[in-house]
Amino acid sequence: MSSSRKQRRSYTEDYKREAAHLVIDTGRSIAAVAAEINVGPQTLGNWVRQEKDRLHGDGESTGPLEEDERSELKRLRREVFELREDNAFPGKSGSLLRVEASEAERFELIDAQKANHTIARMARLLQVSRAGFYAWTRRLLVPGPRKTARTVMDAQVKITHEDSEGVYGAPRVAAQLRREGIPVDRKTVARSMRRQGLEGISPRRFRPVTTIPGVAVHHIPDRVGRVWDQGRLDAVWISDITYLRTGEGWLYLCVVRDACSRRVLGWAMDENQRTDLVERALRMAHTLRETSAVEVVFHADRGAQYTSSQLHAAALELGVQQSVGRTGVCWDNAMAESFWSTLKTEFYDRRSWSTRAEARQSVARWIEVVFNRRRLHSRLGMVPPVEFERGMVAAVETVGGEQETSLTHAA
Repeated sequence: MSSSRKQRRSYTEDYKREAAHLVIDTGRSIAAVAAEINVGPQTLGNWVRQEKDRLHGDGESTGPLEEDERSELKRLRREVFELREDNAFPGKSGSLLRVEASEAERFELIDAQKANHTIARMARLLQVSRAGFYAWTRRLLVPGPRKTARTVMDAQVKITHEDSEGVYGAPRVAAQLRREGIPVDRKTVARSMRRQGLEGISPRRFRPVTTIPGVAVHHIPDRVGRVWDQGRLDAVWISDITYLRTGEGWLYLCVVRDACSRRVLGWAMDENQRTDLVERALRMAHTLRETSAVEVVFHADRGAQYTSSQLHAAALELGVQQSVGRTGVCWDNAMAESFWSTLKTEFYDRRSWSTRAEARQSVARWIEVVFNRRRLHSRLGMVPPVEFERGMVAAVETVGGEQETSLTHAA
């Protein structure tokens, strides 16, 4: 029974006084006002008597207002309304708008709040002109030359960043745009990337891993001494092995790179890391270079695969001079470790493969298409390794042709 009773409405003291003044100030009947605000006439009558008693005790008039009093009351209520509206505008809050906010930032706030407040009010409170705001909105609809150029630049930066599969940072994006004939500096690209929330990929800090040495069946010296780049192609090749996780287990990858151009010349992948893996990668590199690989130095760490009799015999057959660093000193093969950092940061860590076959295909494509021919290398003047080699070959041929011409004229 009690649960079905209608819950009584409760009213604040302010509400009772406002309702009573609808009768006191206007001279309307209690019944008419009670029906309008949906309260009982008796209840409203009690509120009116209480308010009249309160006003009488304060010395205020409780009778109908004169015309001038009504005008004054209307003016005061209008001022109160305006003050409430001013205080409701968020621009008056220091947490939402800095005191030193620029004119454009004030216009942006007006544009964001124009559905809630009048433009005239917001312009007055923010101390800007309405004409200036309307001119600002017109400029948004018809952008000027500077904004148009910035929009075009943002689009070019985004396309270049996406073409690099999200790898390039500002330096390489700027270099690639310059290669495409678009004059731009690194700082401009960096600002564009910040505006668009684009970021390149940075390699993680290198943590050296000690190599387990093989059995010393023959002596192999260190012919490099950490000077890998000899200033010409096919002077030094470097090699190393890493492992990649797949859904079927580990896949081991061996690469052979030219220390001058940084190009990957040969690679091999297998589910084990026996000497056959290294020999296949070495023979692939030798096949690519053909006769130019005679007497090249083949440098690696002291892993069992690189110090084995099998690889020693293959090196003798191919005319390659073996070289190894010191045991446990990872810096003697730092260039190879640098390549693994690039591969795993920009490629491997962002993918997963369910089978070894998928990994083989994906890794081979990244080596040949992306790293060798597309990725800009900072040590090569922001050009890909294959393009760098072509430039070196062309320069050597040009010098050779000039020397031959000089000898002909001398004869």
